[in-house]
Amino acid sequence: MVKVTVKGILAHKIRFLLTGFAVILGVAFISGTLVLTATINKTFDGLFANIYAHTDAAVREKAAFKGSFGVGRGRLDDAVIPLVRNSAGVAQADGTITGLAQVIDKKNEALNKGQGAPALGFSYINDRDLSSFRVSEGRGPRAPNEIVIDKNTADKTKYTIGDTVPVLTKKGRGDYKLVGIAKFGDANSLLGATAVLFTRATASQVLGEPGKVDMVLVKADSGVSQEQVVRTIKRSLAGEKNVEVLTGAQITRESQNDVKDALGFFNTFLLVFGVIALLVGSFIIFNTFSIIVAQRGREMALLRAIGAKRGQVVRSVLFEATLVGVVASVIGFVAGVALASLLKALLAALGVDIPASEITIPTNAIVWSFIVGMGVTVIAAVFPAIRASRIPPIAALQRIGSDQSAGTWKRILAGCVVTAIGILFVLSGLFGNGSNGLQSVGFGAFIIFIGVAVLGPTIARPVSAVLGWPIRGMKGITGLLAEENAKRNPKRTSATAAALMIGVALVALITVFGASATASVNATLDKSMKADYIITTEGFGNATLPRTLESQLAKTPGVTLVSGVQSGFVKVKGDVTNALGVNPAVVDSLFDLEVSKGSLMSLQLDGLAVSKTTADDNNLKVGQHVPVAFAQTGRKDFIVQAIYDQTAVPNYVISTAAYEKNFPDVFDAQIYLKTRGGPTPKNRAAIEQTMKAYPSGKVQDQEQFKAAQAQQINQLLNLVKALLLFAIFIALFGIANTLGLSIIERTRELGLMRAVGMTRRQVRSLVRWEAVIIALLGAFLGIVIGVLFAWALVRALRDQGINQFSAAPVQLVVIFVAAAVFGVIAAIWPARKAAKLDVLQAISTE
Repeated sequence: MVKVTVKGILAHKIRFLLTGFAVILGVAFISGTLVLTATINKTFDGLFANIYAHTDAAVREKAAFKGSFGVGRGRLDDAVIPLVRNSAGVAQADGTITGLAQVIDKKNEALNKGQGAPALGFSYINDRDLSSFRVSEGRGPRAPNEIVIDKNTADKTKYTIGDTVPVLTKKGRGDYKLVGIAKFGDANSLLGATAVLFTRATASQVLGEPGKVDMVLVKADSGVSQEQVVRTIKRSLAGEKNVEVLTGAQITRESQNDVKDALGFFNTFLLVFGVIALLVGSFIIFNTFSIIVAQRGREMALLRAIGAKRGQVVRSVLFEATLVGVVASVIGFVAGVALASLLKALLAALGVDIPASEITIPTNAIVWSFIVGMGVTVIAAVFPAIRASRIPPIAALQRIGSDQSAGTWKRILAGCVVTAIGILFVLSGLFGNGSNGLQSVGFGAFIIFIGVAVLGPTIARPVSAVLGWPIRGMKGITGLLAEENAKRNPKRTSATAAALMIGVALVALITVFGASATASVNATLDKSMKADYIITTEGFGNATLPRTLESQLAKTPGVTLVSGVQSGFVKVKGDVTNALGVNPAVVDSLFDLEVSKGSLMSLQLDGLAVSKTTADDNNLKVGQHVPVAFAQTGRKDFIVQAIYDQTAVPNYVISTAAYEKNFPDVFDAQIYLKTRGGPTPKNRAAIEQTMKAYPSGKVQDQEQFKAAQAQQINQLLNLVKALLLFAIFIALFGIANTLGLSIIERTRELGLMRAVGMTRRQVRSLVRWEAVIIALLGAFLGIVIGVLFAWALVRALRDQGINQFSAAPVQLVVIFVAAAVFGVIAAIWPARKAAKLDVLQAISTE
C-alpha cells in the first residue's frame, strides 16, 4: 500500500503540492512569529545583560498597583541615595530619573508624537557601570542647558555636536546645546525610542520631581555578591516604607521581560492570523481529499477487491496526507523565517527598531511548524480516509459517481443543534449579567461558524440556485450548466465556499464594527462637543501636551475659553482604570459629560465624578466616600460629587487640581478651545501661530477631529483586514484547486459537451461562472454571519460607548462584488485547463 500511495503521489505531483499550499501559509505565520519572538528575546536578553553587567542592586518604590498598561510606581526621596551609598559593600550608587522629552527636528517637527516608540528623557549617569547609555561621541552633559541624544535620533535629525536642539518636556519648550551622542548598550536606540540625557539637576526639574529619583542603581565592592549587598542595603533602609531592593540579576530579568511583554500583543496578533489561515486551509484540505477519494473510488474498490483491508485503505490516504503535511511544514517553516525578516522590517518602519543583525531560529519554531502543519493536514484527511475505506469491492465493476446528496437528516439535526448552542452563548453574553459577556459572544460566534459549516450542504443547493438565477438569465445555457454544476455536489460546493465564508465573515465583521465605532464616535461628538477647536496628539500614545501650552493658548487673540484634559491610571475598588482630569468650572462649556446627578462644580481636591454604568455596577451614590489609590501619593479618600451618562470618557473624573496634586508628571491629552465668532480662518491662523512652539500638537476643528478619530479606528482595522486577506487568498486558491480537481472528475462530461458543439470559450465561461457562484455563496454566508456578529459585538460594547450600529451597506456590496471578481480570477487556471482538453481523449476517459 505504501508503494501504491507513493506511485500515486509521483503521478500527481502538482496536485500533491497544491493540496498543501494552504497549510504552507498558515505554518509560515506561526513559524515566522516564533522566529521573530526568539530574535527579539535573544537580542534584548543580551542587550540588558550587557547593560546591567556591573549593576549589583537596584532600589525603588514598591508597586502601588499593576494593570494591563504596566506598573504604577512612585518615586524615591533623594535622601535614600546617601543611605544606600553608605551601606556596607557598596562601591558606587546613583539615582536615575525618567520622563517624557520630545526632540524637535530642524523642520520644527516633533519626533515620536504618540504612535510607535515613545519619546523619553533620562538623567545622565557618569559611571559607565551604572549607566544604560554609552557616550560614543562627545561627552556627557555638565551644564543645565546641555544634553546628549541617542545615535538613532542624531542620525534621523542630522543634529551634530554643538547644535542647538529644541526639546519639549512637561515644563514646555527649551533649547539645549548638544554635547554628546550615545548608544543604548550596543544599540543605536531602545526599540526606536528617542532618548535625551540631561544633567541630574535639570532632569529633576523637567522630567521628574525636585528631590526625587525613580531608582537607585548600585555597584558592589569587589568580592561582594549581589545577595550580600542587597542584604546590607535592606538593613540600611529598614526605616523606609514601601521600598524594595532587587539584585542586578532580578532587574535584568525584569527589563528583559518588559520588552517581551511590550511586544507580546503583536506576537499574539500574528499567531491568531496563523490559526485563521490554518482553519481556512483545513476546509480546503478536507475538500481536496474528499474529491481525490471520490475520483479514486474505482481504484480504491479494485484495491479492496484484490485483498486490501479497510484499515490499509485508511492508512494509505492518511499516509498521503502525512507526506503533504511534512512537505508543507518544511516549506512553511522556511517561508516563516523569511516572513520574520519582513515583520522585523515592518516594525522598524513603524518606529519599533529591533537592534538585531541576524534572525534567531528557535527549536520550538521547528517543532510547532511540524506539529501544526502535519496535525491540521492529517486531521482534515481523517473523514475522507474513512469514507474511502467504505467503498465496497463491487464498486470496481461500475462507474463511481460523486456524492451528490445535500446531507442527511442527521447532518441537518447536528447542524441545527450546534448553531443553536452558539446562538445561546451569544445571547447569554449580550443579555446575561456575567462579567465575561464579550468572551461568551466570541465563543458563541465560533460555535455558530461550525454549525453553519455542518449545515453547508443543505444550504448550498438552494442558495446556489438563487445566486445562479441572474447568471442563467445573462449567459443562457452556459449559465444554466454552471448553476447545475454548483448544485450537483452540494457537499463539495459548501466545503469550498466555507473556506471563503470564514475570511469574508471576519472582513465583514471588521468592516461593520469599524463603521459602527465611527458612527458612535461621531454621534457622541455631534451631541456633546461644544468646543470650536481641539488640540490633539497623533496616534494612540500617551498624552504629550505640556500644561504650559494651555496658558499660552489662553493669551492667543480670539480665544475666549480654553481647557486641557488629563488622563492617568488609578486603582478604585480593586480595579486599575483610567481617570480623567478636567477643569470643573469650564468643562461643561466645552464638552458635555451629561451629568444626571450632582454637579461637576463640586469637584475640588477630593471630588469624584463617576459614570452611570460604574455607579450602577458598584452601587455608588452622590455623597458616598470612595478610596482612590495613586501611584505617587498612595491611597486618598474621595467623595462622589456627580454621576454622568457620557460613555466616551473614562469611568472616573477628577478635577485638574486634584490631578496635579496626585500626578506629578502632568500633560494634557487634549485641549479644547472656544473662539470669538467660532471657527474662522483668522482664529485658526492665530492658534496655529501659538502652536509653532509646540509641534507635538495638532489643531483640528470638530469635523477634522471626527475624521481623525475615524482614521485612528480605520488604521488599526485596516491592518487587520490586510492580514485577513491572506485567509481570503487561501480560500480563493481553494476554489481554484477544487475546480481543477473537479475538471478531472468531469473530463468525459466536458468532452461530450465539446463534441456536441460547445466551444472552448463557452467551456471557459462555464468554469468561470461556476467559480463565481461558489465565491458568491461563500461571500453571501460570510457577510450574513459577519453582520450578525458585528451587531452582537456592538451590542456587547454598548456600555463602552460603541452604541451606534452601522451596517456599512456600500462596503458590503463592494465585498460581495469583489468576491465575484476574485471567483473569476480563481477560475482562470481551471478554465484554461478545461478548455484545452482533447475531445476524443476526454470522451474515452472512464
